Amino acid sequence: MGDEVGGATDRRSQRARSDEAVRVLLVDDEPDIADVTSLHLEKRRDRFDVTVVESGAEALETVAEDDMDCVVSDYEMPGMDGLALLRSVQDADPTIPFILYTGRGSEEIASDAISAGVTDYLQKRTTSEQYDVLANRIDNAVARRRSEQAREETELRYRTLVEASPHAILVHYGEDVVYANQRTVELLGVDAPTDIYRADALIYVHPDDRERVGARMAEAVSGQGDTGWLSWRLVRRDGEQRRVESRGTPVVYDGNPAAQVVIRDVTDQYRRERRLEALNEATRDLLTADSRTAVARTAVGVVSDVLDEPLAAVFDYVDGELRTLVATEAATDRVAISREATQSVRLGPETVEMAAFREGNPRVVDDYATRDDSPTDAFETVFLFPLGDHGLLSVASVEPDAFDGSDRDLLEIVGQSVVAAFDRLTEA
Repeated sequence: MGDEVGGATDRRSQRARSDEAVRVLLVDDEPDIADVTSLHLEKRRDRFDVTVVESGAEALETVAEDDMDCVVSDYEMPGMDGLALLRSVQDADPTIPFILYTGRGSEEIASDAISAGVTDYLQKRTTSEQYDVLANRIDNAVARRRSEQAREETELRYRTLVEASPHAILVHYGEDVVYANQRTVELLGVDAPTDIYRADALIYVHPDDRERVGARMAEAVSGQGDTGWLSWRLVRRDGEQRRVESRGTPVVYDGNPAAQVVIRDVTDQYRRERRLEALNEATRDLLTADSRTAVARTAVGVVSDVLDEPLAAVFDYVDGELRTLVATEAATDRVAISREATQSVRLGPETVEMAAFREGNPRVVDDYATRDDSPTDAFETVFLFPLGDHGLLSVASVEPDAFDGSDRDLLEIVGQSVVAAFDRLTEA
């Protein structure tokens, strides 16, 4: 069954891209009349390929076996009249144009045919002009069907590509969203695309950015071309802000001028860039600090503020021990150590911190809370950066697997800057 449907779809696709053969099924129980009609139709249109059958049953067999473009049927036929055949053909394929071509004309038949969904209704005449009219009706009906099929296939390809996109894509008329892919649903934090449709797209834009975004949306809908990338803040349904970039392109959607907008989430990239900028500024402060305490305070400050890791401490190496020089308030609170008692914290040779210091290489301890050589179980993950002969930078988290590659790179930059600052003070 799947192969048959796929084959039929392929044939329709090929035909929709071509103006060549038009396969017409002519149904009439009077063979002589049918043969004359067929001859006139093929004479008027070279691309017409007319198949003649004499009954509704034969017509249904032909529709099932062959890919017909249009059915032209008489009304009065034994066994199955034209309206009954129409309903059966619609059950088989509701897209096939069906023209009722009958010698019996009445308002009642015409009304019934229209109610049943006939494509066109035409009475047989004795003049040759009737064949011109019939040929035109067939042409128009097939052209409409092929156009609709082409539109549906284009829309299907579009939706397939859009749904596969890693970026959010939506279409809007003015401020009303009329289409959104699944990635848009995820980015906005809503349950389904229908939650977005007909909603004001600007409700997801930060209030301070709405004027800029609204102006750009108007440009796209007005057909001024690709608008280029615009950076702004997106506000999810749950209130979380994301930094995004978007660009709009004029399109026609369901016959109306609209704009397609591609939105890419650049929050992580934006945060990395801001982190690097702040880190560069902090590095300058480290290199101008006038004491070891000032260096340590700047280091834990940048870790806490720039890297969003408030659990940090710098240890001095003194007399074979690591002693707290400066620690963030969050770190001391986590291990229930008062600010006054921080200076008395000493880490001996049996601790993982001292092992990392002696080893001299940065390391992430993922099992910190459960280790026998960790001095506290208050943290799940700890990043340890030996500061040469000076001591150790420790950054902790209550989350497992907290430090990814980007975090470690930035923390190592902080650690290297601290080492350089300590070396400068030692040489002074």
